[in-house]
Amino acid sequence: MLLSIGVLVMCAGLAAGIIVIVLPRVGSPTPLGVFLRLSSVAGAMSVGAGTLYVVRFNGGGAVSQVMADTAMVLGPATMCLAVSAPRGRRLRAAVVLVLVVGAGVAASSALLPHGGALVVKAAALALSCTVCALLTVRNRALPRSSRRVLLVTTAAYALYSAGRAVTALPGLGSLAADLVFSPAGIVVAAITAMMLTGLSVALVGRPATVGTYADRRPRTAVVIGDWKLATAAYGRDRVLALLLDLRLAAREVDPSAVDAMHGVEVAHPSAVSTLSARMRDSHGWKPEEVALLTTAAPRSLRRSDRELPPSVTPLAGGEVVDGDGAALPGVDAR
Repeated sequence: MLLSIGVLVMCAGLAAGIIVIVLPRVGSPTPLGVFLRLSSVAGAMSVGAGTLYVVRFNGGGAVSQVMADTAMVLGPATMCLAVSAPRGRRLRAAVVLVLVVGAGVAASSALLPHGGALVVKAAALALSCTVCALLTVRNRALPRSSRRVLLVTTAAYALYSAGRAVTALPGLGSLAADLVFSPAGIVVAAITAMMLTGLSVALVGRPATVGTYADRRPRTAVVIGDWKLATAAYGRDRVLALLLDLRLAAREVDPSAVDAMHGVEVAHPSAVSTLSARMRDSHGWKPEEVALLTTAAPRSLRRSDRELPPSVTPLAGGEVVDGDGAALPGVDAR
């Protein structure tokens, strides 16, 4: 019953996350876009594993057990892909890890006795979560809050899985271990890890908070240049993804950065060159995308404008205009 309820909760959370967070940026080839797509795949793997375990515990055969065990370890293994660099040796190593872990767990679940298969599965989970935690530390494309939640979650679940693998070995069990690694404890730990991982993904889509206005240092507004031309050339979704990347990077450079019309304001002496280099090196922007960045007259968004989409800004009289400067009928910011 507990597992069934957990699966239902995870299904609802995954569906809501994909609709609200992933789909608006699904066409973005930026590191954040790749992370969101692969993390949704990892979530689907975890939900699928829970569903298959429900089938197995309600009369399913050995095939459902093999598929459930394989899907369970492919979830965190796919998260390794999500937090890897978009290209290079780390990505290739993560792909190899996914293939080896999936094949190894599937073979052990099909061929070994239950105790041996359990040790292999728990060890594979510990390995995948450990690698994911290490890659998360090196990832600079994710917001800091998202990175912290994912790091703590994967590290904690790696320790839990390692303890489960050790206590499953012959002669190493104990009363305390039987309690911690009981079926109910395992289900609670897995669901908690899944939900916290989902939280780390949700934090990527959280609207950027407006910086403090008590800071009176001179600010430079770094914006995406001709917004209308950029959206015509790259598409609205792509430009919005670039805008999100820019604002996240600006907060890494200056935690007091303030959202501005089509960009961000930072208190940095060489804002354009610094952010251009960061977007190119850390966020994988192409040269023509970096060339979109320019300066503008500082025009911070007011606190009451936080809930407006990044391409919608109110005028002084209360009328709301979109990114192309066209008035939105029937909308007033006051």
